[in-house]
Amino acid sequence: MVALTASTFLSSAAFAQSVTFHSGVDFTTYGVQQAFTNTAGESENTTPEAGYDPDGNITVDVNVTAANFEFNLGLYFNADGGDEEYYDFSDQLYTPFYQGNMKVGFLNDQLQLYTGKWESFNAGYIEDGYVLGEQYITNLADSDYGQYLTGLEVAPYAVKGLKVFAGFPILPVFGNGIADVDYNAWSLMYKKAKLAAQYKLPIEALDITVNAGWRPGTYFDGLSTDDSDGAAASATYTTSAFGEGFLQVLLPGLLDLVDVNVSYDIRYRNASYTNISNKTIEHTAFAHIASVSGSMNLLDNALSLAVEDRFIFMGDDYLKSDEKLIYDVLAVNGEYALPGTHLSCGADLAGFFACDTNGTSFTAEGAIANDAYAADDDISLTINDMATAAVSNLSGSSTTYIGAYACPFFKVNFANGALKIGAEVAYTYYFQPSTDVANWAFSYRVPVGLTFAF
Repeated sequence: MVALTASTFLSSAAFAQSVTFHSGVDFTTYGVQQAFTNTAGESENTTPEAGYDPDGNITVDVNVTAANFEFNLGLYFNADGGDEEYYDFSDQLYTPFYQGNMKVGFLNDQLQLYTGKWESFNAGYIEDGYVLGEQYITNLADSDYGQYLTGLEVAPYAVKGLKVFAGFPILPVFGNGIADVDYNAWSLMYKKAKLAAQYKLPIEALDITVNAGWRPGTYFDGLSTDDSDGAAASATYTTSAFGEGFLQVLLPGLLDLVDVNVSYDIRYRNASYTNISNKTIEHTAFAHIASVSGSMNLLDNALSLAVEDRFIFMGDDYLKSDEKLIYDVLAVNGEYALPGTHLSCGADLAGFFACDTNGTSFTAEGAIANDAYAADDDISLTINDMATAAVSNLSGSSTTYIGAYACPFFKVNFANGALKIGAEVAYTYYFQPSTDVANWAFSYRVPVGLTFAF
């Protein structure tokens, strides 16, 4: 380990082309929040109370560049000031350093070497949706499956517009919560390869970019396996949760009116089921996701509109034995900037529909009931982490799940941030046609959010 003193850092920075600091604040508190639930005919409600979003955070980042070298170091402090219960951006030791990575360019940046630790990193090969944000496509490195990555990107001058990336989650040994050298064994490492490619089509009339990627296996590298850690608790460092491939097409400025983003993701894993002879049959199970989103600006850019739909089909036994699921979520966002002011108003709307075979697709908390999707929090029965109807009494028969969400809001925009005040409401209704069992929940809250970047 190399210890850097203040004088060492300052002397190094003197030779750097640039040293920049960046900080961000994202914090939401709720003036009031309450939930009403009805489970199999029995009604309950919580007491109105104030609260805050535990995912609120403060980040502090430093970026150092010198010739062909770039170094990034970041600190993360959550709303609890480091309470481990909500410390999602951490390794096993819960250190506040959520990222520490570097990039080195060679051959005039035709080759780029990446290595280190990231919170959420896809090297530009996965474009977010315009409403729902991060795609249901696994990042090259992230805090859900493993933050460590070493990879090489090739962008040859001979093929303009092409980039190719290949990497492995090479972990530090005996440090940062990692205590077993076997995680880096090459007999296992090749199965953890992360491959991605991007090509910008040379068509002058159209600005089209195609992204693609593949990973043979996905492992919970560098994450704690303590029982409190949810998805990682039932996985090991040496067992793949799933393989995955994706294809994405970006069409910015389509017809000079709307930006369009289309994605397809496929996951596959080893699964099993018990046949009528009580014999276990093993096979490869698949899950598919299709996503499309669009965004446009109207009225001289005063009005922004965006819409996104994601459809998911999880085939036989992908989630659990004898279970399959369809799930669709539709979300809309609109915001209007009041002329001559720093004020804007708008609304976020969302709804989902899901149906499964045996009512076992989701946990009691409303999360997907399998490691192969457990890290994707948006594939769940809760909208924006609001209260949801109970699922504990719905197993054993086909179940239909319906949910709706709305949040009209008012925003005060600053030069480097915004104050957002809204009113959120969410309703979920789950029922089994064969048993006449039905559960519902209604919840509301009044968020006051503050964001700053400086």
